[in-house]
Amino acid sequence: MAIPVQDSGGSAILGQIRHSALLRSCRRPLFQPLWRILHRVALFGMNIGPAGSIEGSGEDWALRWCAKQPPAGEPFVLFDGGANFGQYATRALSIVGSRLRIFCFEPSPGSFERLAANLGETPGLRLMPFGLSETDAECELYSYLGGEGEASVVRRDMSHWGITQNRIEKVRLRRLDDVCREEGIKEIDFLKLDVEGHELQALRGAEGMLDARRIRFIQFEFGAPDIEGRTFFKDIYKLLNPNYRIYRIVYHGLAPIDVYGEVHEVFVTTNFLAVSRP
Repeated sequence: MAIPVQDSGGSAILGQIRHSALLRSCRRPLFQPLWRILHRVALFGMNIGPAGSIEGSGEDWALRWCAKQPPAGEPFVLFDGGANFGQYATRALSIVGSRLRIFCFEPSPGSFERLAANLGETPGLRLMPFGLSETDAECELYSYLGGEGEASVVRRDMSHWGITQNRIEKVRLRRLDDVCREEGIKEIDFLKLDVEGHELQALRGAEGMLDARRIRFIQFEFGAPDIEGRTFFKDIYKLLNPNYRIYRIVYHGLAPIDVYGEVHEVFVTTNFLAVSRP
């Protein structure tokens, strides 16, 4: 399985220059505005942050690449966790084509209604009116008008954006392992999780499938919603790493994360891909 990757080296060079007299001088207050700008540019270059657009974030490329990996038989089973109005599902249908069998999970009654209106009659598509978690439960989902795509089971403090999550819906959550057993799903080709800070809990509800390596690829988000959820990238990394190699999705490629480090705790929404180890 040939994977286009970014060079993950450079640590040795940084180690040699980090204590130089020049860098010590550059750490003075005078240079801080410059470093802030360069920091944002570096994050953008690492594709940390541009997660809003399916095409621009690299998600489009990642799904195309995964869909081409052997075995290329039918069907290609995709679980869309956090389907919203069907934006990702629509793109997946155009990429994978007729061999796609897709399950769309959307717990919000309002969003589910729009999802059903958009894709309800699509062949090979199942609509699931609940979300994914580590236990079967009923809970509250918080959102705001126009921000349905950022709905979260944890109420977020978005006051620094002038936003209040003042819409509350009662929703149902279920374990992925249970859904697979009921639906007779033996293997998932691609699991996409965009559940606003609840990714870790959704993965814990799939531990049976994960331990058996019956999920080939997992795309998940990590970012701002994980602050209120008190989830660290380390938590997801430790859960997946024994059976999966983890990559940051970049533009037309993947950047490997072979060793966890505190520098990966960047709470700016970013997409990652976990690839089942041989």
